[in-house]
Amino acid sequence: MSTAAQSDQTPDLPARRRELGSMGTTGYIETYHVDGVWHSRRHDSRVPFASGNDELDQIALGSQVARWNRLPHIVRTTSGEIAEILHVS
Repeated sequence: MSTAAQSDQTPDLPARRRELGSMGTTGYIETYHVDGVWHSRRHDSRVPFASGNDELDQIALGSQVARWNRLPHIVRTTSGEIAEILHVS
């Protein structure tokens, strides 16, 4: 796994906060797709902690980090829309 450079297509932090404001949470892990590569990152970082070509690997990794940190995991589609929000139980 390698870390990719920031892209102009990466959802910006203020837009993501507005979009998820109704969740009432102070943080989350996000898995998203940019420039043909899947990435996972913390809500407060523009830099992913993991990147790779396999969508399911990135979702699994993002979910594991979310569980470790007791945070929701946001999974986005290739177009950037929220596909799923996984909550820690």
